[in-house]
Amino acid sequence: MLILIKKNERVYMKKIILALCLVLLSTPVFAGNMKPVLNDNQVIYSPSTNTWHKDGVFEDGIALTKKTSAGTGNYSIYYNMNNEIMLGSDYEFLFNGRLISCHNADLKIFELVYNGKFFEEKELTKEQIKEIFPDAEIVTISQFKDQKLTVKKPAFEKKKFLLLNDTDKYFYKYSFKPKSVKFSPVGGLFKASSIGRITFSHFGQDKYTIYVKNTFKK
Repeated sequence: MLILIKKNERVYMKKIILALCLVLLSTPVFAGNMKPVLNDNQVIYSPSTNTWHKDGVFEDGIALTKKTSAGTGNYSIYYNMNNEIMLGSDYEFLFNGRLISCHNADLKIFELVYNGKFFEEKELTKEQIKEIFPDAEIVTISQFKDQKLTVKKPAFEKKKFLLLNDTDKYFYKYSFKPKSVKFSPVGGLFKASSIGRITFSHFGQDKYTIYVKNTFKK
C-alpha cells in the first residue's frame, strides 16, 4: 500500500512540474525592470517628477487607461476624460519611470513624453535603446546585403539580438522562423541559441535571412 502511495505521489508531482513548464512557456518573458502595460491597464504620469507609474497617488498625476484599437493593426490608445492619445505602437512597457512604446510593424521604438500641453511619441536613438536592452546586440535593416546578414555569438552560449529598422520599410505581419527564437513581445528582439539560419519574412515572402555563426574564445 505504501508503494502505491509513493507511485501516486510521483505521478502527481510529474503532473505539477509539467503544468508549471507549460505556464512558463506560454508566459511572455520580461526583464526585471520592465513592466508591461496590458489592455485595460492604467498608468499614471507625474509632470512634477517626469515619471510614469502603474500605481500610487500623485497630486499632479495624469491617469490614462490603455485600450487596443479595433480592426487590423491593433494600435494602442491611451485615454481619460480629457485626453485620447493614439499611438503607433501595439506593445508598451514601463522602464525606470518611462513609458516605452514599441512600433513592432516598423521595428522602431519610441517613448511617450509630455511637452507641458500634450503627450507625444519621440523616437529613441540606438544609444537610448541600448540602455533599455543592454544585453542585446543591435542589428539594423540597412546592414543586410541582398537581404542577408551574418551575426556571431559565443560558442555554447545563447545571445540576444534586437533588429531595428533604419529605413522607410514597413514590416506588418512579419515573423521569425524558427518561432523558438522569439521570447518577448518586442517585435525585433530574438535569441540565437545555436548556429544556423533564422529568417524574418511576411509569410515566407520578402525574406530576410540571418546566418548565425559561433565565435571561439582564445
